[in-house]
Amino acid sequence: MTTSHAANDTLEVTRLFKAPRERVFAAFTTPEYMNQWFGCGGKVTTCTTDFRVGGGYRLETHQPESGEVFIVKGVYREIAPPAKVVFTWTYEGDEDWAGCESVVSVEFNARGEETELRLTQSGFPSAESRGNHGQGWNTCLEKIDALLGGRPMPASAH
Repeated sequence: MTTSHAANDTLEVTRLFKAPRERVFAAFTTPEYMNQWFGCGGKVTTCTTDFRVGGGYRLETHQPESGEVFIVKGVYREIAPPAKVVFTWTYEGDEDWAGCESVVSVEFNARGEETELRLTQSGFPSAESRGNHGQGWNTCLEKIDALLGGRPMPASAH
């Protein structure tokens, strides 16, 4: 797994999964799976998606230690199964993200029997936010890897 910062407001994360890209795409985009990997240590309590171009999504997570609630929402801009999905990303009720909408692009590239996932997110309100999202996405991708491999979720998943 690699993480880089292409520009001040852009994050790139790459990860190789030992699964065909159709399975990785489904794990990333299906609400039943999203409930299990999204939230970076929090618990997803609400996951609604209208998985079509122009459709929206909304994910609500509760952080057990702090009691904080985070709500992420956005609109799907591009869907090309099983190769790519692009969507907007913003936080509901977060002052740091007021008026800010980032864009997430996820490419699923077949590498023989494996899949390289390349995630790019741009438009962060700050470098600190970009760094936090780098940690968050890496945690989420670890959870997806565990799901695809049939292994128990990492401790941070609960």
